[in-house]
Amino acid sequence: MVVVRFKNKEEHKELKHKLKEMKEFIDDLCEMIDERAEEYEEEYRGGRYRDDYDEMRGGRYEYRRGGGRSRM
Repeated sequence: MVVVRFKNKEEHKELKHKLKEMKEFIDDLCEMIDERAEEYEEEYRGGRYRDDYDEMRGGRYEYRRGGGRSRM
């Protein structure tokens, strides 16, 4: 626990006002992060990122050098 002393009542009000502004900013920031996380999850589950990855790699069934797995 920290004990804080103020020189006067005005200093107390000023700090309290700044803390309320910080809290509002943090709440807004948390809300934006949550919304973006939901959007990302929807895009990922929709397969968009997998399709983009496959296009970059040359398709799902591309030839790979260096031998592969043999079936028995």
